[in-house]
Amino acid sequence: MPDAYFGKPQSNFVPGGAHVAVYIVPVFEGRMVVFDVTANAAKGRWLPWNVLPFGGNPYETAATLADDWCDGAVSALDLVDVMSLPVDNAGWELAIVFRAELTTLPSGDEHRTPYVFADGRFDAIGNFDPVDLERWVVRTGTGPSPPSAPGLLF
Repeated sequence: MPDAYFGKPQSNFVPGGAHVAVYIVPVFEGRMVVFDVTANAAKGRWLPWNVLPFGGNPYETAATLADDWCDGAVSALDLVDVMSLPVDNAGWELAIVFRAELTTLPSGDEHRTPYVFADGRFDAIGNFDPVDLERWVVRTGTGPSPPSAPGLLF
């Protein structure tokens, strides 16, 4: 298997290429919020996402997404996962996922309407399975498990 070395920055997806994307999982009062999108390029139900700019900071990109899609009504923005995903045309995506705790529901616009799932309800969204979304929304853990070997304190 070849190593994941990236080429020069491109302005669009390249067949067989790789990219890093940032996603946010908006949560309002313990329920997942997604967006029904009607734009020509991306119809359907989506989580806010964008390709990370070359040399960009994932947290800053996530904060910009939260401001744009969720009206900036975010009380907490936490890194919850990093996933390796196949994409069309034999490509690859490194997905960096953040959880955004919302203080109010987003208002949406003419191309995207917020949809709030019922409590405990999760559907597949994009490349993400319901079990992953549930794990990010419910947040049963607070971080990595401590080491199991005795005597290790780090």
